[in-house]
Amino acid sequence: MFNRRDFLTKIPAALLAGGATMHLRDALAAMEGRSATVAFPLDVASWDPVVSANPTISAIYKCVFDQPLELAPGLGFAGSVVAEHKWLSKDCTVLELTLRDGVRFHNGDRLTSDDIRFTFYDRVKNDKASLLAGVWNKIERIDTPSPLKAVMHFSQPMATAPAMLADIPAYILPRAYYEKVGKEGFMQKPVGSGPFKLLDYQREQRIVLAAHEGYWKGAPKLKQVVFQITKDPTARAAALQSGSADITMNLPVREAERLGSLPDMERHIDPTTGVILLQMVNKGIFTDRNLRLAAHHALDKPSLSRALFNGHATPIWLPAGPGMPGYVEGFQIPYDPAKARTLLAQAGYSESKPARFRFYTTKGVFASDFDIARAIVQMWKRVGIEAELQVLEGPMMYEYQNNGKFDGPVLKPFNPAGGDPGTYSGYMLDPKVSFSIWKSDDIPPRLYPLMAEPDQEKRLAGFRSFDQWQVEQGYSIPLFLGLSTVVSRKALRFQPYRSGVLMPYSWA
Repeated sequence: MFNRRDFLTKIPAALLAGGATMHLRDALAAMEGRSATVAFPLDVASWDPVVSANPTISAIYKCVFDQPLELAPGLGFAGSVVAEHKWLSKDCTVLELTLRDGVRFHNGDRLTSDDIRFTFYDRVKNDKASLLAGVWNKIERIDTPSPLKAVMHFSQPMATAPAMLADIPAYILPRAYYEKVGKEGFMQKPVGSGPFKLLDYQREQRIVLAAHEGYWKGAPKLKQVVFQITKDPTARAAALQSGSADITMNLPVREAERLGSLPDMERHIDPTTGVILLQMVNKGIFTDRNLRLAAHHALDKPSLSRALFNGHATPIWLPAGPGMPGYVEGFQIPYDPAKARTLLAQAGYSESKPARFRFYTTKGVFASDFDIARAIVQMWKRVGIEAELQVLEGPMMYEYQNNGKFDGPVLKPFNPAGGDPGTYSGYMLDPKVSFSIWKSDDIPPRLYPLMAEPDQEKRLAGFRSFDQWQVEQGYSIPLFLGLSTVVSRKALRFQPYRSGVLMPYSWA
């Protein structure tokens, strides 16, 4: 972060580098120490915030757009655009939202229930291929009895709706402005109600955000945030160390540890609510439960964490870790190569007659994805499993998933922000939704009653039992909690959120 003595050196250089797009007021904000620069790994794919469910990109979208509900730094709901929410039905099919009065979009328009209806119903109806539709296609209608009251009617129970209203990609868009300028106009000049508004955008280079002084929570302490697009992690580390950035993320663990040991820096290597797991498929040799469980018992997760994450990645045996609502103390599918070989033998396989299949992964989509996959292949090989590694680009992963093309296990992240177990298994295993890769008839009778349970404690207890059952069937193999690696200057007073999303509004 800049101070006054930086003015004669850094500010003129910044003005020359940015040309006309960096104005004197921006320079003055930087001089006063009210500007922060983020060395950031990704650019936005679009200024339509529903096109990406990537939690990294959410750092930018959450600056510009509000969500109906908000999460506290830990878990649970915090103050949000929705002042109150409650179920009006016992089967979780009618949800009432009472909006906070006085919330304004960046162009001055008032945020009302009509914007909720536009975002979560009209746009879903008109663009059924969007990520928003993948979550909210159960909405039959949204009534707007008053500007501050919206009532969501679902075609089937959706107990997870409040959690999903605080999750990605549930960002509120302004109907009047969007319809006035059209989709292309909105992409050129997006307007939200978030704590920052877009000041300048240079694709694949930088995003400059200015404080929204009329923000309903109060104006941000930072008057400007610059996201400098820096895809290479080595370059991000160098930007932080040289002083051209104040904070960066998604560094290799050992690099985060090194930078965090410098005098003016602090590191945050924290588990998130995301999970890394193997989604199994109900095809071919994987219809045999013995084979699926053998594949789980063959994995030494603590060793993987030590080798690839210096021990910081938290091994999990359910799609939840300590401190999350779905966590069950003491539950494990232990690393046991002898048991894996016994189960393989019962399925008709051995080291001399190995089980062979394709195993799908990405490379570079999340931290160490390809390295995790290669290590798993080697662990499987030791017990009699020969996996042929298939690397797919992110878009191809979605195409395979949506069209049922997977014929073997898939290594992937799943990143619900709120940690609600219904947003994990409720989507990963529901055979009716596109997120599901494993599909079997024994799931709906166990899952659907939980999706209709309005009693929170009863629902969470039910999901803990459900997840123990599905893991014991080998329907999924949870591996690790997500891992956030952030290094920042101490003066920024960075505060980590359990979701793993950067929140510049909270920085000082």
